[in-house]
Amino acid sequence: MSIRLLIVDDHALVREGLVRLLAAHPELDVVGEAEGAIDAIDLVRTRKPDVVLLDIALAETSGLDLIEPILAEDTGARVLMLTMHDEPGFATAAIERGAMGLVSKDATVEDLARSIGAVRRGEILHPKGTLSEREREVLARISKGDTDAEIAERLSISQKTVEGHTQRIMAKLAIHTRAGLVAYACRAFIEQDLA
Repeated sequence: MSIRLLIVDDHALVREGLVRLLAAHPELDVVGEAEGAIDAIDLVRTRKPDVVLLDIALAETSGLDLIEPILAEDTGARVLMLTMHDEPGFATAAIERGAMGLVSKDATVEDLARSIGAVRRGEILHPKGTLSEREREVLARISKGDTDAEIAERLSISQKTVEGHTQRIMAKLAIHTRAGLVAYACRAFIEQDLA
């Protein structure tokens, strides 16, 4: 069964190129395209896409500000952000607002199609190469509500090492508070059992 896809980008050439390339993919069915917020919300409501591919920088508003209104339509659509900026802070902001992740405009069509499929399955896309395996383990334990002492015991490392990993995770993801990290971790791992 193909994935119903809505593409939202305010640059006509980019949008038309994405529509043409992704519509040719056997697993994708492009059900609509929009250049702005009003059209996007209307198409989410009427076309009920599985995934909304949403540019992070729209002319009239930030794509980040459009995530929550799209999700508020309660159609089951998942949001995947598209950007020219490959920074972890953008992915963090998008995930905190309810998106499933962010993909760069430098991605190949196959990588983009794989990302759309992953998002459709409920997977959170993390910034590639951002976190080490140990940092991902620590983040997974944070999402479970473990304290630093519990994480240290479970991973057989010192509490000081856990604190160091936590600080590096926060720096890499551009998160400035422990509460923000907990919110990110819960959102990132809620539909995956990576721990």
